[in-house]
Amino acid sequence: MASGWSRGHLTDYTIQRWKIQPKEFKDVYDPSALPRVTYLLYEIKWGNSIKIWRNWCRNTSTQHAEINFLENAFKERSLNPLTHCSITWFLSWSPCWKCSQSVVEFLKTYPKVNLEMYVAQLFWHEDECNRQGLRDLVMNGVTIRVMDLSAYNYCWRTFVNHQNGEDYWPWHLTPWIMFFSFELQLILQGSAASLQIWPASSNQILSFSLIRPEYCHLMPLQRVGTEASHVKSSHYRPESTANHQQPLVVCIFLSPHNDPGSDNLLMT
Repeated sequence: MASGWSRGHLTDYTIQRWKIQPKEFKDVYDPSALPRVTYLLYEIKWGNSIKIWRNWCRNTSTQHAEINFLENAFKERSLNPLTHCSITWFLSWSPCWKCSQSVVEFLKTYPKVNLEMYVAQLFWHEDECNRQGLRDLVMNGVTIRVMDLSAYNYCWRTFVNHQNGEDYWPWHLTPWIMFFSFELQLILQGSAASLQIWPASSNQILSFSLIRPEYCHLMPLQRVGTEASHVKSSHYRPESTANHQQPLVVCIFLSPHNDPGSDNLLMT
């Protein structure tokens, strides 16, 4: 786990020291890769306080990142179960079903906690236990979203030791953001898996294919963000789609040949 907390009265040097390095963030939060570690960037806000506590943790040899947070990072701050608390996670992988169960138990112990999760990619999304785990989280009040471009930029500016004033808009990740958003919608609706994702070669560059033809249709998705959608608040909130004239749409067309590797993706 990282050392130190982000506090307004600390020097810039101390604040920068706890942040992660740019390459580290890009590698671990790249949904087109298969990182072997899970990072969890977090923000905690208690009651009516305007102060936001920020830090990050990761998985260890014995604990997943979520358990590391619950049993170590969170317990560093003594919290009365009746105290209102807002927690935001930015995860490189979504929780597995066991971690989902642990989070649900945590929320039952601390009923005043409000938890929001933003995930870069879905962990073993075809596994029904993992899918049910995510549904259980939502049923217990957790908000789960796939990180969009504005979330990436917010994390970059908030948790990464970048050059002052530098932004990060990873446009090349847009197809992955859209596909994982699509799959998350199906999970929360209780539908079967629609996408199969696997390494295309030894360098772990990923490929994907549609495995359920009945999902071959226009699917409107929440817009993944634009350069104009800078986060204006110190506490991240996704940009409302109410101001957008049109939703971003993914079109998946199956090739007339029965070759799953020849599927075509059209984005408009």
